[in-house]
Amino acid sequence: MNFLTITTRPAVSDTPILDSRTLRTQCNAFVADFRNRFAIYLGIVLMLGAPTLSFGQATSGDLTGAVKDPSGFVIVKANVVITNEETGVAQTVETGASGDYHVSNLLPGKYDIAVTATGFKPYTLRGVGVELNKTSTSDITLAVGAGTTVVEVSAEAGAVLDTTSTNLTTTFSNTETSLLPTASIGGATGTGVQSGVLNLSLLSPGVASTGGLGLGVGPSIGGNRPRNNNFEIEGIDNNNKAVTGPLVYIGNDAVGNTTIITNQFSPDFGHSSGGQFNTTVVSGTNKVHGRVYEYFQNRNLNAASGIAGGKVPNPKYDNNRYGGQIGGPVRKDKLFFFANFERNTLGQNVSAYICVPTAAGIATLNNLAPSYGFSLNNLQQFTKYTPIANFAGGAQVTSVNDNACGTETSGPQYITVTDGGAASTQVPLGNYLINAGAPLLFDSLTTSVDYTISSTDSLRLRYIHDWESQTDSGATSGETLLPAFFTQEPFKWHLFALSEYHLFTPNLANEFRVGFNRYANTLTAGNFSYPGLDMFPYLQYGDMGQLTLGTDGNAPQFTIQNLYQVTDNVSYVKGKHTFKIGFDGRKYISPQGFTQRARGDYEYNTLDVFLHDLSPDSFGERSSGSHTYYGDQTALYGYGNDTWRVTPTVTINAGLRYEFTSVPTGERAQALNILASVPGLVSFHAPQPTYTALAPRFGINWAPDEKTSVRAGFGIAYDVLFDNLGTLTFPPQYAVTEDVGTAAFPAGPDFLKNGGLPPGKGSGTTEFCLAGTGPGTGVPCSPDIATQRQQTSAFLPDQILPYAETYTLTIQRTLGTSYTAEIGYIGTRGIHLPTQDQINIQPRVTPDNQLFTIAGSTVLESAGSAATTLAAIQKLSNIVPAWHFPSDGLGGFTSKITSYQPYSQSNYNALVANITRRFEKGLQMNLSYTWSKTMDDATAEVFSTVLTPRRQQNSQCISCDYSRSALDRTHRLSLEVLYDVPIYKHSNSFLLKNLVGNWVIAPIYTYESPEYATVLSGVNSNLNGDTGAAIDRAIVNPNGVKGTGSGVTAVTNAAGDTIGYTAINPNAYYIQAGLGTSPTAERNTLPIRPIDNLDVALYKRLTVREHYSLEVGIQGFNVLNHPQYQPGTVDNVNNPSYTSSFNFQTVTNAFFNRPEKEFLNNARTMQLSGKIIF
Repeated sequence: MNFLTITTRPAVSDTPILDSRTLRTQCNAFVADFRNRFAIYLGIVLMLGAPTLSFGQATSGDLTGAVKDPSGFVIVKANVVITNEETGVAQTVETGASGDYHVSNLLPGKYDIAVTATGFKPYTLRGVGVELNKTSTSDITLAVGAGTTVVEVSAEAGAVLDTTSTNLTTTFSNTETSLLPTASIGGATGTGVQSGVLNLSLLSPGVASTGGLGLGVGPSIGGNRPRNNNFEIEGIDNNNKAVTGPLVYIGNDAVGNTTIITNQFSPDFGHSSGGQFNTTVVSGTNKVHGRVYEYFQNRNLNAASGIAGGKVPNPKYDNNRYGGQIGGPVRKDKLFFFANFERNTLGQNVSAYICVPTAAGIATLNNLAPSYGFSLNNLQQFTKYTPIANFAGGAQVTSVNDNACGTETSGPQYITVTDGGAASTQVPLGNYLINAGAPLLFDSLTTSVDYTISSTDSLRLRYIHDWESQTDSGATSGETLLPAFFTQEPFKWHLFALSEYHLFTPNLANEFRVGFNRYANTLTAGNFSYPGLDMFPYLQYGDMGQLTLGTDGNAPQFTIQNLYQVTDNVSYVKGKHTFKIGFDGRKYISPQGFTQRARGDYEYNTLDVFLHDLSPDSFGERSSGSHTYYGDQTALYGYGNDTWRVTPTVTINAGLRYEFTSVPTGERAQALNILASVPGLVSFHAPQPTYTALAPRFGINWAPDEKTSVRAGFGIAYDVLFDNLGTLTFPPQYAVTEDVGTAAFPAGPDFLKNGGLPPGKGSGTTEFCLAGTGPGTGVPCSPDIATQRQQTSAFLPDQILPYAETYTLTIQRTLGTSYTAEIGYIGTRGIHLPTQDQINIQPRVTPDNQLFTIAGSTVLESAGSAATTLAAIQKLSNIVPAWHFPSDGLGGFTSKITSYQPYSQSNYNALVANITRRFEKGLQMNLSYTWSKTMDDATAEVFSTVLTPRRQQNSQCISCDYSRSALDRTHRLSLEVLYDVPIYKHSNSFLLKNLVGNWVIAPIYTYESPEYATVLSGVNSNLNGDTGAAIDRAIVNPNGVKGTGSGVTAVTNAAGDTIGYTAINPNAYYIQAGLGTSPTAERNTLPIRPIDNLDVALYKRLTVREHYSLEVGIQGFNVLNHPQYQPGTVDNVNNPSYTSSFNFQTVTNAFFNRPEKEFLNNARTMQLSGKIIF
């Protein structure tokens, strides 16, 4: 959470310093008013005690420094005037007893510093840069005597040090957001999230891309999950509380500044433990300014995209983003306005290869249906929606030209169907190239008003409104949907912010803000029907490259989020101390509708099982009920700060932050299930909030000279628990999760004919009563505890907020007059991270009863001492005894109980280095390098990716999964350059200046070590009843060739029972862990491919007079068209899900460890831009 604050350093003016009685009277009056508005916060402040640390500025920056004489002695009572070059707004302070001045809440931009003192020459320092969320230091030395000395300095991203705080901050101004290539990717993205300037965060040290994780938005910062990032616009919460990530979008040309803080030591920052993203809007100035702009992308500008050997013809893609803006004075030096409107129209076709039968294959299925006993209904639905192969003339594909099936490692691709007995037939498979329309429309309005009421009072008003209509093609959830199942999905966003800044005395200031944020989205399941079922389910066929039938697996759902926010910050300067206290109160009103797998999720290993209408043999689950979840919450944050300038070179920061977040209203409904509780085992009470979230922050800054700053710090930062965890854990009174294979629904025939898993029971509350009692009987309900427990499938623990401990040591130094270098260490420990845990489930396989696995003559896994046969193990229970047979004897919990527990941890250690060049003589540069290691025992909490498991292999041993994190990237290097070529730029010749000169080039190069995926066996090896394809890993053969995989052949006894397995390829490194074995491979051991990417923007300007110009540009992404087979993006913070295929990770698949056959190549794309600037 960011707080905007006003701070002044000690000042001496012609007015005498307030005596203690007068000061006490003024403070008491102010605090009394503060108490009336924020009684709860005052209680917090009293608990925190003495004033503590503070720095962060939510919508502004700070400027500080010391005024000295030529001998280095400080000058007291020097008059310092800070003037904004664009608006003319000035603020006057005086240096205190230590010779320091400090000016807070300055709009980012260029400032002139004019200093006068008796007996010294006046001094003016021009063009000093003030950056968002950063304290810049500018020390000034006055010469003895009279007269005027004016020193000119270049200001944009000036080479200044931060000698007072320990925040690691990267700031980008409107110049960079307008010109750097990745910042121009915005508008309609097809995911409901518009990244734009947030992409620039990838240029900071200590970050890593998130690949195909599919959770949150933004990079992993300091080893934290991307869900842990915090987004604010003008100090207002801009987070999606349902699933995390930003809400409101601002076009890159309308962004004034954007800042990324990659660690947290100032306690006015909070809400999240990852990166702090803060964006401000362009303001009006004393000169009328504006632009008309357009960004255009078209398929004819792009290289062919696809997998190796399977690049698809570029589908329709016409992306046109255009808009205009104007800003200026309503009253010069007093009142300013700015407005920007843009529209983004996107006409596009989705294109991807899928695995389908050939025409001959469909004919074969139809011909075999009567004799093979297929379900005619299932066959008809399959053939109704599944297209016939159209690749290679619709012919059967082979392992050589196959782009989607991967069923056979060599030769023709096919599936096998049977008559339920010994007879079988091969059905030829081909590839189908999807090419279907998925248009989008996106509009955005951004406005700002700045009003300087007086020298002690000012207002800032911001209003932003975005709206979008997109086609849901499955891209958001990482699926490849058939075009027949595309649906429309609308979005709307609003953000309002009003801030007031008031200076009561030269050393007592206040900042007050109110804000509102609204978000609304609806995802429908369409108007589809499946005969015999109440809704069209989500169907998947494993032997056809995970071909799916049905709409988006997350549909239906809706989200509405309303935020009301009030913030107040007070600063007081006394001697060498700057004290701050602050409060932030937030009220969320958020009805949401989401029932996981509400339509039924039926996944089949083979099409044959589906055609015979047997129950799903890979995975089958449905959560009933259609209850509306209310994410209504209250958040109360408070902090205290003390910045103590111990000596002119040493500053100590000591602070404390407190955070309280109530439990969402919807989660408290768990109390309905209280009668199912078992003493000593589980209590289904309403979850209780955390009341003790105290976050200390401590830092020390040593500046041995004016060019060097050594900074060290330690801090704790708390995070939030997002609503999606609550919407997935309804009590049985609202929703019940049924699994195929549980007691009520044993595996068997006529599964879909009999209705599949049962439908929901509406939005009411179910009462569990014994027969003959309860509603409709006239007899009071006698609780049916046994049934209530049987249908319990979720549990919410008391709220335990996740938090991170961060510790840093860095050395910062200016090099010459233009460069700033920093090198240091960052360490982060994530604690109490939420993880998905099936708390009552255990593996049937144990070390005592596991079956053996051999590779040639090497025994990879010995048979347990009590091992018998696979059939014998399968007869065991996968329910933990204490849950299956509770001590009270009132019935056991026989359904899987999914819970999001605070059990996970992470650890991050990194060496970071950064060199920046301020924008001088037309050149600006940012070079960042990170060498890091990230470890954890869980990264994804929900099914957002198949690359790393969402649950532990053994739910009874979370720490057993501690290994390399899915976010681990050993090396990351980025280089960004912005060069405004000076040749003939200022020539008096119109032709030389506009034909030869006026060029700008902006390249960005990125190298990053590969993401690691988890190797899978493709079956439920340990027989805990979990999803076989997505969770269970392989067995490592230490003598095998790394990077290779093999299936196994069952070994049977004389009775035909499976007693062990032998590897088909004994030289493979990863061996399939067959049913009844214990996998030994760790998570995330299979490297994909590194990022090796170059983006470039090139601009040509035609200048007419001094203030009018025409700019045309081209932005190239992966401009060298270097194939980068990645599940995610190479230069974007959008975090796409990857859930469509397990082929790359499954040891038995023909595409195992072949990223070039599984992931897209991130082909070169180009964008044209044009701007008229005045």
